[in-house]
Amino acid sequence: MTPKFLLDTNVIIRFLTQDDAAQLEKSKRLIGAAESGKCELLLRPWIVAEVVYVLRDVYGLKDRTKAAGLLRKLIQASGIVTEGRECVLDALARYEKTNVDFAEALLAAEAFALGVRPASFDRDLDKFTDIKRLEPGMPFA
Repeated sequence: MTPKFLLDTNVIIRFLTQDDAAQLEKSKRLIGAAESGKCELLLRPWIVAEVVYVLRDVYGLKDRTKAAGLLRKLIQASGIVTEGRECVLDALARYEKTNVDFAEALLAAEAFALGVRPASFDRDLDKFTDIKRLEPGMPFA
């Protein structure tokens, strides 16, 4: 049975930013082990959201295309099992193309996939034409 591990934000950040040589090597070995089938790394959507936040607000990576591309490559690597993979990939595409926070992009992607409306006061969701936001207090129709 292949061992499985939940992947944390700090491992991904070390891997992507390469800002700590010792932790970078350990992160590379772990991700390499997943890619070679020695283990599975489970990635949750909220971890992806936190990585986007840390890259943007801590490391100053404002280039949405670069951030989305880095994460897309990781998510598509063999041995990385991403919960809601298609929604997360859709959210990265939305984040890349639209000036919204990643959390809103993920909410829009999940709402679209589920065929439901997001209930939110956040008007940034109105930037997505494939979903229709319900503002609390407004009629459901």
